[in-house]
Amino acid sequence: MSWQDRDYGDDGADRMGRPGGDWQGVRPTFDNPMSWSIPLGRVIGIVVRVHIVFLIYIVIRLARSLASPDAAEAAPLGFALTALQLGCLFGIVLLHEFGHCIACRRTGGEADEILMWPLGGLAFCRPEQRWQAHLVTAVGGPAVNVAILIILAPVMAVICQSWGAAIPNPLMPHLPLLPDGRQPWWLLALFFIHHINLILLLFNLLPIFPLDGGRIAQAALWPRFGYVMSMRLAVYAGYIGAIGLFIFGAVFVQWILIAIAAFGGITCWLTLKQLQWTEAVMGGGTDEYAASLWGDDDEEKKEKKQKKRGPDRAERRRRRREKAAEEEAAEVDRILNKIAEKGMDSLSRREKGLLKRATARRQQGGEGG
Repeated sequence: MSWQDRDYGDDGADRMGRPGGDWQGVRPTFDNPMSWSIPLGRVIGIVVRVHIVFLIYIVIRLARSLASPDAAEAAPLGFALTALQLGCLFGIVLLHEFGHCIACRRTGGEADEILMWPLGGLAFCRPEQRWQAHLVTAVGGPAVNVAILIILAPVMAVICQSWGAAIPNPLMPHLPLLPDGRQPWWLLALFFIHHINLILLLFNLLPIFPLDGGRIAQAALWPRFGYVMSMRLAVYAGYIGAIGLFIFGAVFVQWILIAIAAFGGITCWLTLKQLQWTEAVMGGGTDEYAASLWGDDDEEKKEKKQKKRGPDRAERRRRRREKAAEEEAAEVDRILNKIAEKGMDSLSRREKGLLKRATARRQQGGEGG
């Protein structure tokens, strides 16, 4: 479904948490429901984990196809086809998340874990801190779906001799029918893969942060508006998208869509609150810092030109002070992310000291003003 910034290690200065409503990838702990998962294996250095709730969802779907007295109402596909459909869903989502991971690595970033959970999948990625890398990482997942669509659409059209099978209606799924009425398992599997792939592609491109569509929009706006303002715009668009998705899910009684809409809305709210806190406590400056820290090409070019012009010593000192303050603001963001995810006890001595000093400086600045 999406990719999330991954927290690597416990003491790297380069691990800078930033606004975005992202929880950090952590090992299983009892007090963190997001970590309740089991490992399935490792592929190209990427650990694949499945969330306990996702396994429960699969069991419920399969049980409903057997236990209901009215099987046609509870599970029109029956047990075998339900199992086949769930298998195709798992495979498509997993390939999507691998797309994010591979794209992240291709741009020089790191990705080492995928979590399969009830609302889709999460690829824990750490792209390089520049908008191009974030954009490529976000596009990597949908790119896999586009590739599958390009391959399967003509195949289904030729086999089934129907445009309905080649470009299925996401809201009205139907099984492909051969002229003689027989439907082999391989054809049903192809249809499930094709139909699920199309739904996931369209869904992930919705402009709801942190879905891929919201992340793509944020990364595209980053070079023009800066990181913080682009994040704000993505959050505002995410609110609108989440409300629309919630209404759609309620009208058609789709609880999964309602849950995703709620998740997106909460994520946008947390992101906006973190941005507001950073600006209020640290006194702003986050836009300029994000642009320089995360590789804004235009800002880098401006800095190089300014260096060639030979700014005076006072100007250089002023810039160093501003950069130090902005770096501290970003580090405090990361620490707050960590507190929200793991609690205050998870902080190292260095992190506690930094947070205390930053708070004290802010309080002194307020008293002095």
